[in-house]
Amino acid sequence: MSRNVVDQESINATAAKLSNAVTSTLVPQLSSLQREVEALLSDGLVLEKSSPKLKESYANFNTSVTQAVNNITEFAKQFQSIGTGVSDFDQQVASSIPTS
Repeated sequence: MSRNVVDQESINATAAKLSNAVTSTLVPQLSSLQREVEALLSDGLVLEKSSPKLKESYANFNTSVTQAVNNITEFAKQFQSIGTGVSDFDQQVASSIPTS
């Protein structure tokens, strides 16, 4: 037999952690690393032909990773939407049950 549990507090807490990780930790860290790589390839590892290509390649990689990380917030939104939807459904069912 299946069992369903919807703990809105847990959903909201997890969604907040996911969103916070994206905005406070992951994206800022990726931005910082991008600056480090750019500085390295401008001052510490300067090769006439390779450095510009490495810089472009890393920039493209960083953009892709940043986009993927930003999608974490979509999971947070999905979890919250599921929780809200289930709660709304429960309220509709409860409202339709005659009490007398």
